Amino acid sequence: MKAIWKLAMTVAVVALCADGALAQRRGASGKSAPDQMIRIREISGVGGDSDYTTPAPQADAKWKKRINHTDSYTKDDVKGWHYFEVAYQVASIGTDSAGAKKPILAIPEVEITYALLYDMTKSKRAATVARQAKQAGGAIGWDNPRQLYSLFTETITYTSITPGREHYAAVCVPPASVSIYGEPMVFSVQIKVNGIQQGEIMTELAGGAKIDGKDLQSIMVEKGADGKAHMAAWWERIENLSDSVVRRDGILRDRSMTPFVMAGDQYYDQVKAE
Repeated sequence: MKAIWKLAMTVAVVALCADGALAQRRGASGKSAPDQMIRIREISGVGGDSDYTTPAPQADAKWKKRINHTDSYTKDDVKGWHYFEVAYQVASIGTDSAGAKKPILAIPEVEITYALLYDMTKSKRAATVARQAKQAGGAIGWDNPRQLYSLFTETITYTSITPGREHYAAVCVPPASVSIYGEPMVFSVQIKVNGIQQGEIMTELAGGAKIDGKDLQSIMVEKGADGKAHMAAWWERIENLSDSVVRRDGILRDRSMTPFVMAGDQYYDQVKAE
């Protein structure tokens, strides 16, 4: 079983200690932050016994049989999606700029940024192709350092977010991409309202995760204006720190754009129409 490291409001390695609850009410300067209306409770998807691999729900059993009986599918080593979820809570009482309390009916828009770092060395398909390509100069895979780690990011806007219940949102990586890019090393979630970050970025990190021999935790934490260590938006700068990381766009999908929309849709937030 893989080790899982969760780095959130209290980053253990840098001892944020008891300031976690206070961080929800104060900004980096330590002053009152009236727009802190959301707290991330939990994220899931990295580590464990491959619990991020999930089969898509099937509406028609005959269609499922039609797909799975062919040789091309039965020999595929990856049949499931990777599923990443965030659970968060919304305050029912907020404060305005003057510090006065006010009830919250709903938040019109909530912006969630998802960031994932994948390890291609865990891909059986990539390893096979790398061996086959070795005589041709290592055109793909392990012999090409610019294809070792893949960065997937997506920012999605959700609408009509109400207090009084727990909210859920999720993104997925389709099976075709899973078979190529391997396994997730890092999963992070950042939530903003009106451009203001809500609380701390929350991160799951597979135990022992490294890039170019460097511990990933060392590039994910930075000191804020309050002098304390905070989880950083590492996905905005990691490409500049290593030639092994390549950003790949168009991979992550909100669950509403996948077969999972058919299951439990009443529990998940509505994506804003473009």
